[in-house]
Amino acid sequence: AGLRFPDRLEELARPAIIISLAILSLTFGLSLFLLRYLDPDRFLSIYQRLSPLLWYFLVLCFQSFLYLLYFYNGIHPQELASRKSIYALALITFLSLLCVFALVSVTRLGVTYDPAYWGEPGVPLMGWQFALALFGGSIVLYVGLHASSRTLDKALPIFVYALMVILCLSVPVTVLQNSFYMPFARPIQSPFPYSDSMYYDEMAQSVLIGHPYQGVIPTRPLYIFFLTILHLLFGQDYSRIIAGQTLALAFIPVVLYYLGRKLHSRTAGVTIALFFIFRELTSLLISSATRVTNTKMILVDLPTLLLLLIACLFTFRWFERRDRPSAFVAGGTFGLLLLLRTQSMLVLPFIVLFALLIFGWRNRSFYVLTAFFMLGLVITVFPWLFHNYLLTGKFAFDADFQYRVIASQYAYSGNLDLQNVDLENKGLAQLLIEFALKDPRFVFGFIANHFLATQVNGLLALPMIEPYNGIFAPINLYWMNWDGHVAWYNAALLLLYLAVISFGVGAAWKRWRWLGLLPFAFSIGYAAATAISRFSGWRYDFPADWISYFYFGVGFAEILTQVVVLFGAKNEIVFGVQAEPFSAAKRSPSVLRGILLALMFALVGASPWLIKNIAAPRYAAQSSDALISRIISLTDAKTRSEIESFTAQPASFFQTGRLLYPRFFPRNIGISSGNPLPAYAIRDYARLGFVLLNQQRIQAIFPVKDYHGDFPHGADAMVLGCQKEDYVEVRLIAFPALDSVYVSAPLSEPCSP
Repeated sequence: AGLRFPDRLEELARPAIIISLAILSLTFGLSLFLLRYLDPDRFLSIYQRLSPLLWYFLVLCFQSFLYLLYFYNGIHPQELASRKSIYALALITFLSLLCVFALVSVTRLGVTYDPAYWGEPGVPLMGWQFALALFGGSIVLYVGLHASSRTLDKALPIFVYALMVILCLSVPVTVLQNSFYMPFARPIQSPFPYSDSMYYDEMAQSVLIGHPYQGVIPTRPLYIFFLTILHLLFGQDYSRIIAGQTLALAFIPVVLYYLGRKLHSRTAGVTIALFFIFRELTSLLISSATRVTNTKMILVDLPTLLLLLIACLFTFRWFERRDRPSAFVAGGTFGLLLLLRTQSMLVLPFIVLFALLIFGWRNRSFYVLTAFFMLGLVITVFPWLFHNYLLTGKFAFDADFQYRVIASQYAYSGNLDLQNVDLENKGLAQLLIEFALKDPRFVFGFIANHFLATQVNGLLALPMIEPYNGIFAPINLYWMNWDGHVAWYNAALLLLYLAVISFGVGAAWKRWRWLGLLPFAFSIGYAAATAISRFSGWRYDFPADWISYFYFGVGFAEILTQVVVLFGAKNEIVFGVQAEPFSAAKRSPSVLRGILLALMFALVGASPWLIKNIAAPRYAAQSSDALISRIISLTDAKTRSEIESFTAQPASFFQTGRLLYPRFFPRNIGISSGNPLPAYAIRDYARLGFVLLNQQRIQAIFPVKDYHGDFPHGADAMVLGCQKEDYVEVRLIAFPALDSVYVSAPLSEPCSP
């Protein structure tokens, strides 16, 4: 019976029936998933009884769908003749990736813990998210066969952006209870930045009070400029600031869509964009459970990814068009990336190498267009470098402590201990080269280890076969405890991923040659930068670990489109008309347009310098007489004699500034990080901790048994207290705008040593 086709079954091969069978297949599959994972406590017994029948109907409907589709359209393998070369390219790529896989398995490079710094892999996609992204790409392919290309090209980027914004903003800010935020507490139930996030926010706050960057070179100046703009728009409301940042970072999947569409198709672009969106959703949902970076964090990792992708897209445009304006814009965009993450400079050699491979060293265009690229880069970064030269007498991108961090990693022990790093007599480059020459095997070992770790972690961004407890159950954080070993079934799954990635690389190479590998070049360039700095894992990988699911999306799109063509779809509709990637521009560039572009990039590059003059200096008058006169004018204030008697002590402190990040902690409660800030560290008494910002940054503690009163974040405050080793113990704090004064202890009590 199995060898004979049923009679007259081909009469059912109609579009309506074929589509109905496809919908039924999806319905049965969704029913199986929801019965198993929607609420296991309620539905697991029902799933165990119904699943054999549902699986039977799922397989039957899917088989019937393929069978009737075959009857309706037939099989057309000859239509795939133009795609045959992809198989050879994919095989070569797969064998290369398999060698890297074997290298990691045998040498353990990429999975061996480094005591200098070693982070866990980034947040992976969940299995259902992965399936939903593939389904979304399939729907786009189906719609593309029947809808207007122009309409789709307008609608899909808007859809991707809107979906990203809606999903991210739907997650409440209350998830921000960990990592780079303080726990929610009185007096203000609002997320306050902490650690690195606090540094960036304080630098933005310093611009707003007229003491920009605390008189030093800030690190990540372009991001601080962005935060300053958000503060100008939304004040001190961090919920709105986070929403504003989300609206900007929501362009990441849009740029991924354009890159995927450029390399292959709309199907690839949408699939890749959905991968990012769903991964970001998981990162938001587990913000309080583990270390993450996401759109709600005041961190530079995702902004760096956004600018890196934009720089990649404009560099692609330069190599495709081969004209001077495109080269200049690509260079200017890359310069902006350097103002966000200086280590991105290591991507530059890969860009020049690709220009050489694409143009050829004998081609005059290589030298001319590369010069225009470099000109755009220099015009963008020079204003900031010149600002730093005027400030310190030397050209520098970043604050000095950033160079000290890297230098501290080139040691056998005591890494990240900046006290033992001396850059006064030796430059960073000299120190690193000397250490590398002294022990090249050790240095090459940790660089290779961290570089391969970034590649491994990128592959692990795709889902693994791990326990899943349900849609509404806490997410299984399996990657947090990963020790570098995988079960055989997960190893087989990783090999399958590598095979699909190989198809993606093969398809990109077939259409664009070297240009199809440009996203890979940007990724490995950034991964090399973090490896040389001896960092990998967690948030440090985010600007580089997207490359695995990017080419996986391209590979999936290639396989899916080949299947569609096999069943009769028109080749030119599915794959589109083959573009000429290296068509030279015919019209001559406009001088005026070039001048305007140069001014635009120079202004954007100078924006962290220009914004320093946005506010007049506040808190300039810090004399005791002036502060006392202001305090005694307030209701319930202490007398002049009491204040003068207290300030006469050598250990007294009396300043005014902006009060930031007030948090109340009961006894023996605080922020238990590895190196907590003094204002928020665990102490054996109840207190309110905050930061006082003026010409400097002051940690302050206001001892109080219970919180009473109004300590507004961002308000002007006058603080009278005792100077301790690393913080101020506040005796009196006054808020002139509120006409209020709070005292923690009588001023008659002297400051204890």
